Amino acid sequence: FDLSRFKWFLTVQIGDVIRWNKYPYPKYNNIIKPRWFVYIGSTDIFSIPIQYYFVTTTRQKTRIITPKDGCSLLTNKFTFFTFNCYIDFEERPHTILKDIVEKNPDIEIVGELDEKTLKEIYNGIRKSSRYSYQAILDIYNSFNRDNVTDLEKPVFRRSGTKLRKKKKSN
Repeated sequence: FDLSRFKWFLTVQIGDVIRWNKYPYPKYNNIIKPRWFVYIGSTDIFSIPIQYYFVTTTRQKTRIITPKDGCSLLTNKFTFFTFNCYIDFEERPHTILKDIVEKNPDIEIVGELDEKTLKEIYNGIRKSSRYSYQAILDIYNSFNRDNVTDLEKPVFRRSGTKLRKKKKSN
């Protein structure tokens, strides 16, 4: 009798690395397989329902922002990764309902990233065009709640609008 199979409630913290066995949303060829994610925060506690934000990993080095801008090879730093992987800043954050994550027996925490790496990830997120202002703000606030501080606060940038020049009156 293996009691560990019957976990009823999963609690995640900033920087937890999870492996979602049988990830139900396949990316290519409808093949269900494990996916690796890093928990980076949640929506505000007043958001109904609360959603968790995750970044995913990739084996494709060409899809990452350079190490000076983002996060470099993770397997050199953390032995719990079973293959060479990078944080994928070119993919939108995975937002998953809190209840699905907490009650899913196919999700396991396999490790935790250090604060320096988390700050690299945050800076990569801030520079990525794939994250909305609200998502970055939620992530910033989540990092601060979990005592990952000294981060640059996101600035709202209005996109798609141009300032019009005033017409000269004669």
